[in-house]
Amino acid sequence: MASVPTAKDDKEKKNEELATAILKDKVKPNRLIVDQSDKDDNSIIALSQAKMDELALFRGDTVVLKGKKRKETVAIVLADDNCSNDKIRMNRVVRHNLRVRLGDVVSVTAAPNIGYGKRVHVLPIDDTVEGLTGNLFEVFLKPYFVEAYRPLHKGDIFTVQAAMRTVEFKVVETDPSPSCIVAPDTVIHYEGEAIKREEEEENMNDVGYDDIGGVSLDLSIILLIDLEDDTIDAEVLNSLAVSMENFRFAMGKSSPSALRETVVETPNITWDDIGGLHNVKRELQELVQYPVEHPEKYLKFGMQPSRGVLFYGPPGCGKTLLAKAIAHECQANFISIKGPELLTMWFGESEANVRDVFDKARAAAPCVLFFDELDSIAKARGGTAGDAGGAADRVINQILTEMDGMNSKKNVFIIGATNRPDIIDSAILRPGRLDQLIYIPLPDEASRLQIFKANLRKTPVAKDVDMTFLSKSTVGFSGADLTEICQRACKLAIRESIE
Repeated sequence: MASVPTAKDDKEKKNEELATAILKDKVKPNRLIVDQSDKDDNSIIALSQAKMDELALFRGDTVVLKGKKRKETVAIVLADDNCSNDKIRMNRVVRHNLRVRLGDVVSVTAAPNIGYGKRVHVLPIDDTVEGLTGNLFEVFLKPYFVEAYRPLHKGDIFTVQAAMRTVEFKVVETDPSPSCIVAPDTVIHYEGEAIKREEEEENMNDVGYDDIGGVSLDLSIILLIDLEDDTIDAEVLNSLAVSMENFRFAMGKSSPSALRETVVETPNITWDDIGGLHNVKRELQELVQYPVEHPEKYLKFGMQPSRGVLFYGPPGCGKTLLAKAIAHECQANFISIKGPELLTMWFGESEANVRDVFDKARAAAPCVLFFDELDSIAKARGGTAGDAGGAADRVINQILTEMDGMNSKKNVFIIGATNRPDIIDSAILRPGRLDQLIYIPLPDEASRLQIFKANLRKTPVAKDVDMTFLSKSTVGFSGADLTEICQRACKLAIRESIE
């Protein structure tokens, strides 16, 4: 027997339909999931034919794409039979301009009003044109734009491959702005200084929803709300709160105010930047890296890792580079102090400077504390002529006190460098302080060859350059001398290419 619907049932059904209608209204057909494109073209995105019909788009139409952080770009739409109805296919360059990844959601809108451009201004990114000479327009830009009718959007990055190189360009300005189509009669300006990579990365770091930690569930609701709506549910706003995750994020981005007065850097020097010195590199790895990467081995053998090392040898042989490289390999901070920087004419100030340096090293742990020209502040006590107030002796005593206060749990490794190990106070070299001495010699022939290769590894070198001959002809040269030779040769090449 069939039941007869009552007035109550009709009311509940009507309410259910209203709720469903509200939900359906939020699911817009032009919001699609990002997928990888089969065609590596910076100007093309692909949709299924059914989706193009639904959005009233035709093959070759220009569309506006909206991604994260209110980023927009323009592209030409094509049909792809292998594309799902809820997907949009685009290459890496388009995803970069929209600040999205595979699986993110973007919106697609027809843009019939984008016309041909009168002029556009594009500039290369500096690190993609290093060592590149010649006419960028003829080699890269002209073949890229000729008869292609590519749409451009102000602020976009696009890549061009030619002459076995990939060069990145940024769209600085378009007329009309902010988008236009580059036609055969569009004037392409490319004059100006190349854009620094750091400036472009700063633009990429604009704050958006992705930069807020700890409220991902609430943000997922906000992201579904149409920005064109005037109102947002009060319950959503009331549910937002500062969480512990927010504080962890803030602590990771902030540094103690004490560190802001000292240059604390994370070096980008790698072992590849240092030619030769293979035995020295091995010793440093055993002294510094092994305790960090394999602490269980030291516990097994009941051994305390070394807390410091002294580099000595002729000037210009790479002592500072080695210290920076080992800090980079251990992913540690790096503080470099020149010995004379600690000395002042005021009574007690020099010792206070020493305490401050060690305090900042402990605050920046894990940290490599590098004392350059150690002989200027650590001469044998009692042997400094004219030191009536005993300032030099007090500085040494303070350094010894701070070194004894360091242990393996502080995660601070001390490296000293000197050309005169014979005049350094012997107390600094006893076990538990700078107990490991490593001699940094002048490079031999094989090391000189490695230094030449390390210095020129990012430089285009002509085939007639015989590095083996150069390494044989530079007996007695230090690493700094060889670096100067490479720099002078590069400067001459730059001068010849300009003139």
